[in-house]
Amino acid sequence: MANEDIYDLGDIDRGRKQPIFSSSAAVSDRFVGAPTQSSARPRPLGSTARRGSDAGGVGGALAGSLSIFVPGLGQLLAGEIAWGLFYLTGIGFCAATLWALFGTLERIVPILRLLDVPSVVLVVVVISLAGLTMLLHVAAVLHAHATAPGGEHYPPHPIVAGIASVAIPGWGQLLAGHRGRAGLFFVSVWTLGTAWLMVTPAGTQIVNRLGLTLPSAIKDGWGPAALLATPLVMWVIAVYDAAAGAASERRRR
Repeated sequence: MANEDIYDLGDIDRGRKQPIFSSSAAVSDRFVGAPTQSSARPRPLGSTARRGSDAGGVGGALAGSLSIFVPGLGQLLAGEIAWGLFYLTGIGFCAATLWALFGTLERIVPILRLLDVPSVVLVVVVISLAGLTMLLHVAAVLHAHATAPGGEHYPPHPIVAGIASVAIPGWGQLLAGHRGRAGLFFVSVWTLGTAWLMVTPAGTQIVNRLGLTLPSAIKDGWGPAALLATPLVMWVIAVYDAAAGAASERRRR
């Protein structure tokens, strides 16, 4: 009879222990941090990144504007580190090489003559480096404007766009979102700036050291009038185009 009583007590104990173990398991799951039904739902990839980019970040107008003054800075602030370093170091290398060439022309030219190297080689190198610098700068500005992950762009007021193009022709077009026109005006600024540098006393001295001779008409004939009229006309067109483009974009909104 004693054995039967013991077995009966054992049956009762086993029945009572079952809920105790299940409740402790639930408690342990809660402390361990088992995923609940709401937290276990799958989230689409990239949803958080898209919300962050739409909510803030560097916009295309700001990124492009920054790269006008410091090529590559717009890419760096927009998260495009590799592209930002590429444009920054590329333009820095070209500018440093040109500076070194212009500073040592008096020694480079005699050495080239001693080695029977035609001076046209040095001219080609200088023109290539100057052209590459221009292309990298314009590409850096347009690339920063195109790849910045900012939210929806709203065009500026026409007056703001016009004032921006007064400062730098093409800047107002960039703020309005017209990258093609902005690139055209940036190239025009580079071309006219190079032409003006060539007719300055320092530029004329460099040209003479390279073995080149500027036509006399550039300094005495139609050259001065063209150098004065062309930038003025380009500036007026840039300001008008920037203001008109911004007004057109605002009407579309």
